Amino acid sequence: MTMKSSAPARSAKSTTKTPESTAPHFPAGLADDAVALAHTWAKKGATAGSSGSAALLAQVLKDQNGLDFTIGFVDRVIRPEDLRVAARNLADLAKRTPSFLPWYMRAAIRVGGFFAPVLPWPVVPIARAVLRQMVAHLIVDARPAKLGPAIARLRKPGIRLNINLLGEIVLGKAEADRRLDGTKKLLARDDVDYVSIKVSSIESQLNMWAFDETVERVTRRLTPLYEFAANSPTPKFINMDMEEYRDLDLTIAVFESILDQQQLLSLEAGIVLQAYLPDALDAYQRIVAWSTARVARGGAPVKIRLVKGANLAMEHVEATLHGWEEATWHSKQATDTHYKRVLDWALTPEHMAAVRIGVAGHNLFDIAFAHLLAEARGVSDHVEFEMLLGMAEGQADAVRADVGGLLLYTPVVMPKEFDVAIGYLIRRLEENASQENFMSAVFELVDNEQ
Repeated sequence: MTMKSSAPARSAKSTTKTPESTAPHFPAGLADDAVALAHTWAKKGATAGSSGSAALLAQVLKDQNGLDFTIGFVDRVIRPEDLRVAARNLADLAKRTPSFLPWYMRAAIRVGGFFAPVLPWPVVPIARAVLRQMVAHLIVDARPAKLGPAIARLRKPGIRLNINLLGEIVLGKAEADRRLDGTKKLLARDDVDYVSIKVSSIESQLNMWAFDETVERVTRRLTPLYEFAANSPTPKFINMDMEEYRDLDLTIAVFESILDQQQLLSLEAGIVLQAYLPDALDAYQRIVAWSTARVARGGAPVKIRLVKGANLAMEHVEATLHGWEEATWHSKQATDTHYKRVLDWALTPEHMAAVRIGVAGHNLFDIAFAHLLAEARGVSDHVEFEMLLGMAEGQADAVRADVGGLLLYTPVVMPKEFDVAIGYLIRRLEENASQENFMSAVFELVDNEQ
């Protein structure tokens, strides 16, 4: 494997090209069939219903002011350390209680807002507890006594869980060690067979100007975790996640460096690629070429989890602060197109001999497209469909019934660190409430057919 000895370029848009000669060859009628299947799933999901908290989240996404109120509550009531500040903010928010909340919750917010400035110590903690209850279907309590029952409840026929431990931003070795140890403890559980990690969550010193040395150091740090998975009496899977564009080349290099070691050749593991990066197709092709060579040496195939990306705001801020070109595609349509472009290239027998793919997302049209294309090309056995825990549960059940199973991305967090999960929650709410996002329009899709 060739490693870089200097910092990678910020954006490779100028060198990442889509070959003009590689036009997609889809079976006749595939697009119409995918649209029809997506509509069927949407209608089934609407009639299936959801848990109380999931139904409430659906109302947040549907209401015009739902996202603003929810983010305002998080930023102004949950985040402040001073309870008096939070109390004043709660009193202000209570004057604009949105209609999507059930009557009893609207009444509680108004009463709480009235008494909060006078009695902040009991009122604000109660308000925060209510929010935790509202998002309980999105984030699982990581305490062992709570995690076991939660896993047992979430697991159904055809449902697997990808457990991701949330925690404080890694600013030093102590926190990095704690996060790595926490992930290993999760992987050691009998009821956990799939975990996600990020390079940035287990190593505090990532120096892109010392690229080779950083790859070697992170490889040494993560190798024992992968050896633990390889030597486990039951199959254990580690998925290497990433968030920002700056981590792309480093994450791929670490992933390949770990799995190229002789003692880990037989281990199957995974990595994430984000389709809102123009580099995603090139990266996918590089990993396929590398994995093909690894399999030829007697190694196991790997898995690529294809997502659209959930850190658009951060990429925008990063580019603005430094005067860089944004690393992502310029529009949601371009991202959606690129997602299908990657699927078209990936879902062929020759490209899946050494790589499985995880099709991750909640856009029913994309899922239907991938499902039908994989069937038409005879590669369904190498495809796994993935969704987020607690999002559109009815639709998820409808999809699972047709595709044969689902992997649910399941974040877990210790109660004392619940505040660190707020970033995850805000990203989920913002991306799903966006007017360009499928989740914000699915309600209209179903309503128009009724």
